[in-house]
This record gives sequence, structure tokens and C-alpha cells, in this order.
Amino acid sequence: MCGPQLKEELDFWGLREVDIEPCCWSSFSQSMQTVTSLKQLEIDRNPSYMQPSQQASDANTTDRICHVTRLRLWNLLTDPSNSRASKIYAYVSLVFVLLAIFSFCASTHKLFDIAESENNQTDSNDDTSQDTKLNTTANHSSLYQAPTTPTPEDTHLPAHWQESFSSRVHPALLYIDIICLVFFTVEYLVKLVCASPRCQFITSITAVIDLLAILPDYIELLLYLFFPELLVKENTGIIDFMPFLRLMRAFRIFRLIRRVPGLWIMMYTLRASCKELSLMLVFLLVGTLLFASIIFFVDDPKIFTSIPHGFWWAIVTMTTVGYGDMAPVTAWGQIVGSVTAICGVLIVGFTIPSLVNNFITYYNHIEFVVQKERLLKVLAEEEMQERKGELSSQHGKFEKHIGGQNGSRLDLKDNRLGSRDLAGNRDGLAHSATGRDCMDEERELGGGDGAGD
Repeated sequence: MCGPQLKEELDFWGLREVDIEPCCWSSFSQSMQTVTSLKQLEIDRNPSYMQPSQQASDANTTDRICHVTRLRLWNLLTDPSNSRASKIYAYVSLVFVLLAIFSFCASTHKLFDIAESENNQTDSNDDTSQDTKLNTTANHSSLYQAPTTPTPEDTHLPAHWQESFSSRVHPALLYIDIICLVFFTVEYLVKLVCASPRCQFITSITAVIDLLAILPDYIELLLYLFFPELLVKENTGIIDFMPFLRLMRAFRIFRLIRRVPGLWIMMYTLRASCKELSLMLVFLLVGTLLFASIIFFVDDPKIFTSIPHGFWWAIVTMTTVGYGDMAPVTAWGQIVGSVTAICGVLIVGFTIPSLVNNFITYYNHIEFVVQKERLLKVLAEEEMQERKGELSSQHGKFEKHIGGQNGSRLDLKDNRLGSRDLAGNRDGLAHSATGRDCMDEERELGGGDGAGD
């Protein structure tokens, strides 16, 4: 059943939606909701700031050139299907994103750490080396490090974070971070200049993610250059905050959302399925509260010391994960655990299929839209080629017609010149004949006069 067509029929016959029978209402309502969601999907896929105006606001030549340049740069950065150059840039941007993610992850591995003693020895051997200076300031994939490095006892960080203060990152990862930071910064600034309207671009999700991906490094740079006293070991609050600031670098993974359609559609599906997700969370909340309370009263109190302590066990059991850190030991506790697992399977089974159906619907629609745009582009190119062929053929006919007219004019001119020559010859012959007649008459008159004398 096509919802929009049925809606047109109802409007044509003057019927209302409440007049639809219950057996058909669910299909009609679902179809109309799907159409609305797909329209919103297309709007979110190409928001207004990603479709700048094709015409310059001012007729001035300089402004028009600037507008065209901004439009081309925007298409280069945001639309891989626009041209071959934009497709190449999309792959280059993807490579930089992967390099940044690799650097962020590799900086936490011991393989890329340099021991503190090695750094001190290197610093004493070559104090003027720029690489050593950069490496000395680098710590845990951070571009800048405090002048006075705190000891693990001076901080409130976890043990694996405290270990990072006794080692420094490899210079290769530091250079990768700097290059990626410069690339992402330039890309963000160019998008900011080319976007229209800029306010909508700044508040968009993609722009916020891009900003959060580069913001930590610049905050550390400003603290290191202008407020170094805040980074000494006495200010443990700032030192404890720095690892979490560096954690924001993980936002670079979300730059892949626009590059990979499946990831973007998955995020949109989660946002568009808020009703289903809310329903699932309500079911899980009710089940968690119920089964955590029951297991607290029927099982060993040494394992389940409180009802909030049992929340973890209930959630893990209902989602069928089962870490095994907390397990019921009594018979009644095992029965409650079995019922908890069964209820969790039912709750997940009731809600997850709707999310899957929404994802499949959105993904298929995006595939259809992309294929349609590709076909329309091919048809537009073919139509343009046909128009060029028609214009060239019309131009050839016009030139041939002009050439024929010029030939006719030349022939007519030659004919006119020939007629004029013929008329001139005739006039000359007539004039010659008249002259001869006059001479003959004079001779006759002369002869007659002579005879009379």
C-alpha cells in the first residue's frame, strides 16, 4: 500500500484518515511514517550549509569569482562524487584520519615508548636538536608536556595512566600528530570559510566533531606556552585533567561517519529510532530493578551486598553477556537468574528487529538515491553531448547556408557585371555605327558640292 497515493485518494473523495478501517490503518500509518522519515533522511544527508547558492549575491566580477571559488572548494571537500579531484581528496582525507587514529592507539603501546633514561641521555648528548626538544615535550601522544613532569604519587590517575609519565612517545608518532593536526585545521578553516550559512555549519554535528578532534592539542599548546605554572606537579587537578583532554582525540574516529555511508546511516537510525530505544531502556530499567531486588533477598548476601550492587548483575544477565564476576549460588538465586536471562532475551528480541528494519529501509533508500543521482548525472552528460552535437550540426548547416548565399550573390554580381559589359559593347557598337553613318553623309554632301562647282 502506497501511503501518499492513498492520501491523495482520500483527499479527492473528501474522506478523512479516521475513516480507514483498522485492518488497513497500520499499513497506511507505517507507510506515511516511512515517507516522512525518508524525507528527513535526505535533508540530513544534504543540509542547507552543504548546498551553497549557485549564484553570487553581487554582480561584481570579483565577488562572483570569489563565490565560484568557494563553491568549488566546498564541493571538493564535501562531495566525492563531484569530480575526480574531490574523489582523490576523499581518499587522502581518509588516509589522514586512519593515520591519526593509528597514532592515538599506538601511543599507548610500549613498543612506541621511549624510556626516561634514554631521553635524558639523548638530551644531554644533543641539546640543540629540534627533534629531541619536540620529543622531550611529547608525552603519551600529546604534542606538549609540562615543564615539570609530576610523579605518579603526585597525581590521582589510574596506574596505567601513571606509567605514561615515566615514558615518552616515539618521535615518528609526534610528527604524524603534527602533520594530521595541520591538515585537519586547514580543512576545518576552509570549510568554515566556504560554508553558507556559517552559523548552521558551526553548530552541525560534523563540525563539532572536527573541532573536538583538534581542540585538545591546541589547549595543551596554549597551556604550555602561556600558563606553564598550571602544569607543575602542585596543580594535580590540571594534571589529572590532561589525560581526559587527550581522550577527546578519539573523536577523530567519527570523521569516518561521512566517508562511510553505513556508519552514517547507523548513527541516523539510532537517532531516528528514539522511540524504540526509549521503550527498550524502559523495559531494561524495570527488569533491572525487579530482578536486582529479588536476587538480593534470595541469594547469598556476601555476593549481592546491596540492591544497587545487584544492578550490574541484572543488566549483564538480561543482555546475555554474563561476565561471571557475580553469580547466584543458591537454588532460588539460580531460578531467578534463569528467569532474568529469559526476560532479557525477550526484551531484546522485541525491540532490536525494529531497529534493524529501520536501518535496512534507510540504507536501501540511500542506495536508491545515490544510484538515481548517478543515473541523472549520466543522462545530463548525454543530453549535453546531444545538445553540443545539435549545435554543431546547426552551425554547419548555417555555414553551408551562408556559403550558398554568398555563392549566389557572387554569381548574381558576375551576371550583373556581364550584363553591364554587354550593354557597354552594344552602346559602343551603336556609337561606332552612328559615327560611320555621319562620315558617309559628309562624304556624300562633299561630293555633291564638288560636282556643282
